[in-house]
Amino acid sequence: MSRFVGHGQDEVTPADQLTPVEAHLDAILAMLPRPEPIALRTADALGLVLAETAVCEVTLPATDNSAMDGYALIADDLAAASRAQPVRLAVTGEVVAGAEDPPTVARGTCVRIMTGAPIPPGADAVVPVELTVAEEGDRVAFHLTARVGDNIRRAGEDLVPGTELVAAGRRVAPADVALLTAAGVTSVVCIPAPRVVIMSTGDELVPADREPAPGRVRDSNGPMLAAMVRATGGVPFVTGAVPDDHDALREAFESNLGHADLFVCTGGASAGTRDLLADVIAELGDVESVKVAMRPGMPQIRGRIGVVPVIGLPGNPVSSYVSFEVFVRPAIRALQGRRDVHRPTVVARAIEPLSAPPHKRGYLRVRLAREGAGWTVRPTGAQGSHLVTSIAQADGLAVVPEAVTEVKVGDEVRVMLLVDG
Repeated sequence: MSRFVGHGQDEVTPADQLTPVEAHLDAILAMLPRPEPIALRTADALGLVLAETAVCEVTLPATDNSAMDGYALIADDLAAASRAQPVRLAVTGEVVAGAEDPPTVARGTCVRIMTGAPIPPGADAVVPVELTVAEEGDRVAFHLTARVGDNIRRAGEDLVPGTELVAAGRRVAPADVALLTAAGVTSVVCIPAPRVVIMSTGDELVPADREPAPGRVRDSNGPMLAAMVRATGGVPFVTGAVPDDHDALREAFESNLGHADLFVCTGGASAGTRDLLADVIAELGDVESVKVAMRPGMPQIRGRIGVVPVIGLPGNPVSSYVSFEVFVRPAIRALQGRRDVHRPTVVARAIEPLSAPPHKRGYLRVRLAREGAGWTVRPTGAQGSHLVTSIAQADGLAVVPEAVTEVKVGDEVRVMLLVDG
């Protein structure tokens, strides 16, 4: 019962007892371990950050090749070509993509060639088939002149040995996979996706597929946070709901630490008699309980068990959701080796009033709309921390500074965009 103590204060948490949002986030980021890079197949590296720069060791294209379906020839043979008097050349062979021994082009002849096929010896230009007229006797009429190099892709035009392909610190995109594969890079050294264990705590929680008895609720935090981890690029492991019991909580930690790069818990972070989370973390490692100057999401826990950082979030779904966005998402992205750990923001004009508590940063669930070159914003409805509908309908979080308690119609407010990427 030691936690459940009244202090006779005039408000639940005076301003001088609040921890700034940035201070708590900085403390979380500071306790994260340094990511350990691994070698992965190039095809499996999509979305991951490279730990080492990938460098080209080949020439691409490897040989001169045709940019068009047409005829490979000697450009000087067409010097006299015109509409009135076309030049006619004999077709002496054909070259397709992948050919290893193309025929030689002699003066007064040409070779049928396909896109990507190697330029045959002797040829110095390609004329597209659409600009020619086929005639009897395997001859072709050319009505236009050609220049040396026309429609030829030169060897090394794209890549040469020593070219930097993808720099360390870059997140691998689909085009990077194509580039690396084309250059013959079959594996890359990158930061693996962090493994995030998610544990919901509370005697009142039941699995999503079970009908809750009176006083019980379905555990929505576990599936929600797992989805958020996956959307952020992490690999979620869900323990399922764990009751507010010392031994059960300790067992949940000890049995899951082995496959965790980060442990995220919900519930048990406040002042109730059954809020045991901080005590159990303290037994296994280090912990700090803080009241952060924000709403929703004031009660927060941060700690470490061995090398595994632990973040404890409030149990109310909205508080858990907002806290994830503000604290956990940046931590996961930092564990990925990413520098862009924060959500993008826009400035929007309020078309309905927004209110926030004094001394705390308000994170209000809002809907954004485009208006000309700018944005407008309105709340999704009631902002209670238990109202799951308010986050399901939101595409942004309006961030109201600690010194502001009201955003009036027409005022501008910064909005965190709830978009992935």
